[in-house]
Amino acid sequence: MSRRIHVLINGEQFGPYPEIEFQRHVTGKKILRSDLVWREGLSEWITAEAMLQILETEQPPPNPTAAQVPGPSTPHTIFEKTRAAAESGDAEQQFRLGQMLDKGEGAPLNHVEASAWIRKAAEAGHATAACQLSARFATGNGVVKNAEQSQRWLTIAAERGVSEAQYDLGLRHANGQGVQQDDAAALTWFQKAAAAGHVIAQSSVAYMLENARGGPKDEAGAIQWYQKAANRGDAVAQNNLALMLATGRGMARSEAEAARWFRQAAEQGVAGAQTNFGLLLARGQGVTQDYVEAYKWFNLAAAQGHTAGQKNRDLITSELTKDQIAEAQRRSATFVAKREPGLKRTDGGVVMTNDE
Repeated sequence: MSRRIHVLINGEQFGPYPEIEFQRHVTGKKILRSDLVWREGLSEWITAEAMLQILETEQPPPNPTAAQVPGPSTPHTIFEKTRAAAESGDAEQQFRLGQMLDKGEGAPLNHVEASAWIRKAAEAGHATAACQLSARFATGNGVVKNAEQSQRWLTIAAERGVSEAQYDLGLRHANGQGVQQDDAAALTWFQKAAAAGHVIAQSSVAYMLENARGGPKDEAGAIQWYQKAANRGDAVAQNNLALMLATGRGMARSEAEAARWFRQAAEQGVAGAQTNFGLLLARGQGVTQDYVEAYKWFNLAAAQGHTAGQKNRDLITSELTKDQIAEAQRRSATFVAKREPGLKRTDGGVVMTNDE
C-alpha cells in the first residue's frame, strides 16, 4: 500500500508526496492545514491537519524491552528509533529511514545511505520503496544511474499495486521510454492506475480511448474518464471534456457546459483552454458576449506562446476601444493561475491535451 499523500488545492490535485515532503509543505504553508488530502487505505479525503495527527501516531514506538531512562544504547530520538527498527528488519521503517536521510530532516543528509535503506525496504517487499528506487536509478540520486534497474523496479512497484508506478509505466510504454513503444500496454497500466484513483491516469485513459490509442476508439468511455478527472480538478481533463462538449463528440453538444469547463481549465493556466474560452466569449456562445474578457484570455494564451491565442487577440482588437484594450490588459496583468507556488502537475513526455 502506498503511503504517499495526494493533496487537493482549489479543485486541483497535487502530488503524491512522501510523508516528510508533505510535512515540509505544510510547515511552509504551501499546503494549508485545511486543505484536503488522501492516501491509499483512506475511504475519503481528510484535512491536512487530520493527516498530520495520523502521521504523529504512526511514529515508531519506543522499544518496550528497553530501560525507561535513556542511556547510551537506548534510542530516544525519532531518527534513532527509526534506525533501530530498520536494523531489526522492519521494511516500513527501512523506507522511513531512507526518506529521513534523503531529506536531511531529523537525520544527517546522505543520499547514498538513503538509497541503500530504500533498496533494503524494496527487496523486503515494500511497494512504495520499489517505486522510489526506480526513480533514483532513473536520475542517479544516491546510486549509479541505470535505466534497466529503473525499469525493473518500476515494474515491480506497478505489479505491487502502486498507482503512481502504474501511471509512470504506462507513460513509458506510451513514449517508448526505456521499453518498446506499446500503446496497448500503456492503456492497460493507465487503466490500473485510474481504477485506483490516480487522477492523471484517469485523464490519460480518456485521451487514449478518445484517440484510439491502444484499442478501438471509444468516445463514450473517454467522456466517463474525462468527467471523473475533471470533477477532481484535473485541468487537462477539463479542457479535453470541454472540447468534446463544444463539438458534440460522444455526447450532446452543450456550449454552456463547454464554457464552464473551458473556464476552469483556463483559470488553471491551460493556454488552449484560455483561447477556446476567449472564442466562446467573443462569439457569445454558452456565455454572454464580452470582447474585453475575450481579449484578456487571448492575451494570456498568447503570453504562453499559443499561436491561436495571439491571432485571435489581434483580430478582436478592432472591436475594442483604447480604454477597453487597456482594461483587458489590466485584467491580464492581475491574473493568477489557481496553483500553489512550488506545487505543479508534471506530465512527462506524452501530451494528453487536445489543443484545438
